[in-house]
Amino acid sequence: MALSVPLLSEDQLLCPICLGVFVKPVSTPCGHNFCMSCLSSYWDGSAPMCLCPVCKENFSIRPKLRVNTFISGLSQSFSSLQLRQEPQTSVLCDVCTAPQQDALMSCVECLSSFCSDHLEPHHRVPGLRRHKLIPPDTSLQDRVCAQHQQLLHSYCTEEGTLLCVSCEGAHSKHRTLSLEQAYKKLRAHLEPNEAKITSLIQEKVLSVCSIREIKAQRQEETRRVITQSEEVLQDVLKKFQNSHKDLVQKMEEKQQQADSEAEALVEQAEQEIANLIETQTKLQELKQTEDPLVFLQKHPGISLVGLNSLSTLNLRDNEGLEEMRKSLERCTSSIKEFLEKLDREICFSEKQSLLKPFLRYAVGLRLDPDTAHPKLLLSPDLKQVWFNKRGTQASENNSRRFLGSYTVVADKGFSYGRFYFEVSVGQKEEWVLGLVAESVPRNKVIPKEPDSGVWALYFRVDKFYTFYNRNVPVYTGKAERVGVFVDCEKGLLSFYDAKTATHIYTFNNYIFEEKLYPFLNPCNDEFPSNLGPMTIVDPK
Repeated sequence: MALSVPLLSEDQLLCPICLGVFVKPVSTPCGHNFCMSCLSSYWDGSAPMCLCPVCKENFSIRPKLRVNTFISGLSQSFSSLQLRQEPQTSVLCDVCTAPQQDALMSCVECLSSFCSDHLEPHHRVPGLRRHKLIPPDTSLQDRVCAQHQQLLHSYCTEEGTLLCVSCEGAHSKHRTLSLEQAYKKLRAHLEPNEAKITSLIQEKVLSVCSIREIKAQRQEETRRVITQSEEVLQDVLKKFQNSHKDLVQKMEEKQQQADSEAEALVEQAEQEIANLIETQTKLQELKQTEDPLVFLQKHPGISLVGLNSLSTLNLRDNEGLEEMRKSLERCTSSIKEFLEKLDREICFSEKQSLLKPFLRYAVGLRLDPDTAHPKLLLSPDLKQVWFNKRGTQASENNSRRFLGSYTVVADKGFSYGRFYFEVSVGQKEEWVLGLVAESVPRNKVIPKEPDSGVWALYFRVDKFYTFYNRNVPVYTGKAERVGVFVDCEKGLLSFYDAKTATHIYTFNNYIFEEKLYPFLNPCNDEFPSNLGPMTIVDPK
């Protein structure tokens, strides 16, 4: 449904300060427009205040003014329209000698302008009375055919040209109208066309406003996401620091506990050592006693109990500490995985934006069953193709069917412009994808030569080759979904990994002289994993 928008008026293009049409219009943050010099002078006179002259909004910092190119263009167009509508200069009589009088009428037959006195013969003489008189005109020479120097008197509707008597012979088979008829017919279309153009201008104005609004919204959304990401990061860092602080505190507490236990064991061991030394001394003294009575009197006082029960020192009981270390390693590993995933997603998002320009040229394709090799099987929606080893040779006489290779082409051909499509190949180990010229041989093997009319990539296991050179790989890797972009005018055909937006290969500087068809070749079942289909998918 068409938008109903008001027409532009002079009031909309007038500066509120000088009341004239905008000269170098600028916009304030509050949305009002002024001449740059008017607003600058107004602010210079109101310092230190910086107010909008219309709504009186106060700006803490004086805005930096830039010319609004869109409003400036409208103002210039409006001024030009006003100049075109101003009265022309007076036309002087071509017969008068000095001083010349203003002409009253111009004669399109005489190609001259006359004052009231010299116009009198055109009212009196019968031959002159048939001449056509018009208001004074300075461009009478424009009414003469530049080629034949004869008066223009008719209009060719088929070629849109003015004709004189001599021109009419070359337009004898065309429909012609008198100048008056052509004028009335074409003038009737001016008003609707003018209204349409004015409406289009208004729609463009609304579109510009909408784009600026979307731009501002996106800027705000970007700032919001950046702020949110900073808050999330700060929160994660804070939690990580708190967790690390708790971990350090628990480890220090365990260390203090271990230190206390070690000190107690050391003290106990030192006491036992002192007791043993004392016992050893007594034994040495007893050993030197030669009097049996004295020996037997001292011997019961020496106790050997506990000599074999010394405390066992075990300071390597660090199972709790080891468990903390393992937990820390697990947490660190999880954090690293999260950051790596975040980097991959950011990288993927950036790569995806590389394919966005191609999406505007996306085309809907289906496979043409009349071109499919007999050993190929197509899905009911004509979007998928498999190799079918049970297929049989075609019996019908069909010159469009491929018999020399397991090939099927799309139902649309292209000879100009740009287009883009995507094909999912999944985990297939072998396939061929690209463009084929309409004239390539179909009842025999397509020759693998650079000028064979095939621009395609051949994939096998983990390498990509050109169709005509399967000895030198042009790219190493795998792709589950392949995007193909074609620019017929530039002779360019590019292949991309559509999931990662990675460029695979480009055929450059070719001259496509005939219609091109996207073609798919799923290859045979040499590899067990190659039984999957090739699928035409809608680009996203």
